[in-house]
Amino acid sequence: MDSLITLIQGAYQLVGSTTNVNSGDVWGVASILLLLVAALPALISRPPRPEVKLPEATQEISTQPEVVEAPPAKVVESFASRLKKGLSRSHQEIWGRIPALLGSKQLDQEQLEELEELLYSADLGPTMVNELISKLEEEWSGKEIGASEFKSSVSQYLREKMAPIQQQLSPTDNQFNPEHKGEKPKVIMIVGVNGAGKTTTIGKIATKLTAQGASVVVGACDTFRAAAVDQLEVWCERSGASMVRAKEGSNPSGVAYGALEQAQQSGADYCLLDTAGRLHTKGNLMEELNKNKRVLSKLDPDAPHEVWLVLDAITGQNAMRQAEEFNRTLKLTGLIFTKCDGSSKAGSAISIVDQLKVPIIYIGVGESVDDLDIFNLDHYLLALLDGGTPENYH
Repeated sequence: MDSLITLIQGAYQLVGSTTNVNSGDVWGVASILLLLVAALPALISRPPRPEVKLPEATQEISTQPEVVEAPPAKVVESFASRLKKGLSRSHQEIWGRIPALLGSKQLDQEQLEELEELLYSADLGPTMVNELISKLEEEWSGKEIGASEFKSSVSQYLREKMAPIQQQLSPTDNQFNPEHKGEKPKVIMIVGVNGAGKTTTIGKIATKLTAQGASVVVGACDTFRAAAVDQLEVWCERSGASMVRAKEGSNPSGVAYGALEQAQQSGADYCLLDTAGRLHTKGNLMEELNKNKRVLSKLDPDAPHEVWLVLDAITGQNAMRQAEEFNRTLKLTGLIFTKCDGSSKAGSAISIVDQLKVPIIYIGVGESVDDLDIFNLDHYLLALLDGGTPENYH
């Protein structure tokens, strides 16, 4: 033990320590040495850590940024194209028969009679049919006339009839102009028999106007048809238009008054009035509509500023009788033709315009908002007579 102490003391002196070594130090150092000796075999026998190989890249990794292709743009169909499709039935069933009817021979009396029958089936009305037949007989009798010449002659005649009336309107008359915001509300009373699509049309017009930035108040004056009022309310909620309604059976003129009053107080740009539409032959309906006009004039002497009649194109010449009755009582300022896509009698619109000297404001060819648009005479005649493709439109 003394020799081990001496040995440890010498080790301390080598590292510069002056501490005396005792037996406790010896046992501590000895314990450490014994532990090291015991652990040495385990350290020597431990297998080496296996080398981990990383998988080799199977393809070259590009450092260029990934290019993500944008989804194809949604094709928005123009209204002119919708109109062409909507009037395809009229074109195919009426005007599409022209080539086979005319053939390639000179125009004779038999052909004139067949053309007259064709024009009547297009619902152009007796006045226009007689004038057209006289025009064709004068210009083409004894001459060879093809389908293109016939359609050109008809198109020229119809344009001469309709253009002066349609030119009463400018293309922007029925579009909202932000420069006029803050002026008094434009009051439009919309009339028509039940089933013509009046309520739906008002909803579409309200939607178009609010989309242009206009503030719109709608008056549900057809108080005897709860379903129509509920339908109109859905349209107003979708479009953001305000709506004035009353309980079923209320006085319609009171609703009209309340709607205009709200429009004036809120600074709205438009006040659209959906009116009752019971049979046009009923005198009490016409009196009710006249009462609406009188009540409105108490708030604005010029109201209503417009009175538009909604007509179902499917009814053909019956639409003429409706238009005459409403115009006699209310002095119409515009016409709206609906459901032109479901009829071969779209020609009735032309004869009504000619007879009443009242322009077409809107034309509808389907159920969606985009299927109703401002009437364009050139597009209408091209689609009706030629079945024009979208490329024909500008």
